[in-house]
Amino acid sequence: MEDSVNLTCHTDFKGQLTWKHNGKVLPKTEYAEMRGHDLILHELGTPDAGDYSCWGGGEKLDHTYLLLQVEHNEVEEDLSCLTQTYSCSFTCHWSLKDFTVARLQYHRDGQDPGRWKYADHSTSRENVFVFDDLSLSNSPFTEESSPIVVTAEAVSDSLYLKRTHRFYLRNIVQPDPPQSVLCERNGQKLTVTVEPPSSWAEPLSYFPLEHQIEYMYKDNGETKLSDNTMIPRGISKLRARSRDPLVESAWSEWSPWKNVTN
Repeated sequence: MEDSVNLTCHTDFKGQLTWKHNGKVLPKTEYAEMRGHDLILHELGTPDAGDYSCWGGGEKLDHTYLLLQVEHNEVEEDLSCLTQTYSCSFTCHWSLKDFTVARLQYHRDGQDPGRWKYADHSTSRENVFVFDDLSLSNSPFTEESSPIVVTAEAVSDSLYLKRTHRFYLRNIVQPDPPQSVLCERNGQKLTVTVEPPSSWAEPLSYFPLEHQIEYMYKDNGETKLSDNTMIPRGISKLRARSRDPLVESAWSEWSPWKNVTN
């Protein structure tokens, strides 16, 4: 934006060239300078984006599609990546309005970037680009020594956006909800057993989870949270969520409410 760019017509044609912008002849002005096979555009703005073609002898000789780069703080967007476990694979979501195509590449810092991966349109939602099954070759039992670097690009008819995101897998772990929550009477208390999600890494002795229990009292409908698996009797229902206690990871979503008879 507001910069200059030099477009070159790659051709052996020796005669007079004509430049067109989106099919219309481009006049020579102080903002469009023509020097031999080069077209120099100054003080670029959104209307200057589009297809530039050079013509000679009545034939189209070459063309370039020009996009205008914008900074990510100039558009409404949010790039985030998550993984449900330490399986060395993750998913990225890019919330982005008014852009039509998005792609990304990723690598460990210090290594060569991988191939570009385009957003999966079968899973992408309106204004959200989804990148599934982004896998790494390292072991989940190995301490991460360098971050993952994700480079994402998106285009519309006139704009180009580039974003770089750096993180460690341990910083983006968010487990799936617990697969089951059970309770049994233990004197004047209830003992709650929370089964981790089937997607969580094993063994649990190496990949522990901590759980938080939310329960609702039967008599007044009041809800409370507990980090202890021993909770009061006299409740009507409960649910649980989990997270990795060894890093500052996000809590999982809550499991469905489970009715309790006690």
